[in-house]
Parts: sequence; C-alpha cells; structure tokens
Amino acid sequence: MSPLPPEPAASASSAAPLETIDRAVGALLRWHRRHPAPPSDNFIYLILSLVTTPHNGRLLSFRFPLPHSLFSSICIFTNNPQIQTQPLDPSPTILSLADLRSLYSSRESLVDLSNSFDLFLADRKIAARLPSLLGDAFYSKKKKKRRSKEPVPINLSSPVWPDKAREILGSTRLEMEGGHCKGVRVGRVSMERKQVVENVAAAIEAAVRCVPKKWHNIRSIHIKSTESVALPIYKEGGEEDELDEVDLEEEKGSKKRKVLAEKLEGK
Repeated sequence: MSPLPPEPAASASSAAPLETIDRAVGALLRWHRRHPAPPSDNFIYLILSLVTTPHNGRLLSFRFPLPHSLFSSICIFTNNPQIQTQPLDPSPTILSLADLRSLYSSRESLVDLSNSFDLFLADRKIAARLPSLLGDAFYSKKKKKRRSKEPVPINLSSPVWPDKAREILGSTRLEMEGGHCKGVRVGRVSMERKQVVENVAAAIEAAVRCVPKKWHNIRSIHIKSTESVALPIYKEGGEEDELDEVDLEEEKGSKKRKVLAEKLEGK
C-alpha cells in the first residue's frame, strides 16, 4: 500500500466547493429514495477523469481515511477461534477454512456470503488459500483487478491488529493504474446527506494528492452509484452542469438518460 503524497498547494474546497458537492449528493440521494438499491450494492463512488493516464504499468494502491465509515458489518477469515474481537465495532463474525468448506461449498452460497457483509478481513497466514475457496464471488478473474469484497490481508498475530482493523474500517482505497477514469467508494446511499458530503470532500482532497500532477491532471470529478447517472462536482475550466435540470426519474432506462450519462462522463 503506497503512502499518500504531501499536501498540494491547491485545495478541493476551492476547486470543488462544498455547495456543489452538497447539491450533487442531494440529487443522488433523492433519486435513490425513489429507487432503493440492494443492501449489498448501495455504494456511492467518486469518479476522477484524468487528462493523462499513468504509463508506468504498475498498480499503485492508496488507502486514506474518511470522516464516516462505509462499513457496518465485518467478517474475518482465520483459523484461530480464540481471536479477541471485543475491541472492534462492529463486532465481527469469525469464519475458519473448515467453515468455508462445510457451509459455503457452492457458488450461490458464496455469493450470499459476499452480500452478507460490508467488509472482509483475512489472516495473512491463510490469505493465499482463500482464492480457491471463495472463487469469483470474491476475487476477479482479471489479473490486477480487485473486487470490492476481496478480503483484506491483516496480521492477526500482531498484538496491535485491532488498530489496523479500525484503520481499514475507517478508510477507503484508490487504485492507480492505466486508464483515464478512477473510481473510489466514498459513501452509502443509506448514510445521512451530511455524512456523504463530508466523505466526498475528504476523498477529493486525498484522491487528488494521489494523481500525478495533482489538479493539473484532473479533467472532471463526478459522483454516482451503480444505478445512477454521474453527477458533476468539478470540471476543468470551471464550467458546471446545472443539476436542477437533471431529472433522474425521467431519465431512468431511457435513451435520453443514456445520452445524459455520456455527457456527464465526458465521453
């Protein structure tokens, strides 16, 4: 996991004002009140569109904190049944390799398991054995591509492992590789509007620090869920789309919605 670069001279508060973030978040949450998302797929994503892409071919992963945790349930894979989990909130469910083999032997059961928890951690001692047991319900078949439910390895033998777990619970991850668009989870549609706004503002500050050339390399910033169109927060040159004209209700499933989505994505 790569450390965050130093603070840039420019700040997200000037490039992406809180008022703009609040309007975009409000529009997105209003749409989701009419179109509830499945509990397992209600993340809100920050989408960065870059002017130029990283060309070094390396996958860089950055983890940075958010004011409000994205996770309300956690599962830990470990063969140590005596692990002390009292310091963690939420209290985790513990599953061993034997549990996985006996209780989750089919793909359907593994999909159900994946949908049952927001976050999975795995003891480093057994992490290498999990892909064959969990399959594509947790791991992507594409090399270097992660899935959101892929267990995060953690050293459960360390006496300070709960501190590391709390750090993961209170953070999100941005991966930098090739391609112009970068997505990072910043909220849940079940969260309060103020919490999402604060998370988005913090994520913009941290994510831009991870981008080569910082703000000079940011073409646009949007937020979206899996089902919604992308709503603009920042656009290079200072131009803004008028959110009040975006009728998400009318656009759902229509050709007009597709055209609008392409416009907001900068295609």
